[in-house]
Amino acid sequence: MMKILISLLLMLFISACAQTRYTHSTKGTQDFERDKYECEKIARHQAKESGSPDNPFIITDKTNQCLQLNGWTTVK
Repeated sequence: MMKILISLLLMLFISACAQTRYTHSTKGTQDFERDKYECEKIARHQAKESGSPDNPFIITDKTNQCLQLNGWTTVK
């Protein structure tokens, strides 16, 4: 039972470290970097306005939403 629990915790830890990748039908890597930079600026501003200027969860969530609104989709 302990081995199963340790295995599950290890899998959860490893999956949490996975980085999200994005793709776009007409844009390349440089376009992604520019869009991501702009989205992070917007997300930081929104987090600041909500009273949590350094909250990484809000910033990441808002950045991902912005990228998706700009046509970027996640790749699994």
